[in-house]
Amino acid sequence: MIVEAKNLEIRGVEKRTSKKSEEEYLIVRVEDETGRAYELLDRDVENMPIYKRGVECDLTLDLRLGKYTNVSIVKMNIHK
Repeated sequence: MIVEAKNLEIRGVEKRTSKKSEEEYLIVRVEDETGRAYELLDRDVENMPIYKRGVECDLTLDLRLGKYTNVSIVKMNIHK
């Protein structure tokens, strides 16, 4: 399902490599308005430069529920 997450602040980004598929991906750390921290997945490593600490944004997320919950970033709208 697609969900909208509003008023998030980027806190950091880290590039990782999958042990199974050897593909690279990004772990993006964000905080909501209350200061609660979350880690989100972005499979497009080309997006790394846009995740700058302190940037406020809204994110469109792909949420997959099952045995394991998977949340990945689909789109980012930066606040001006």
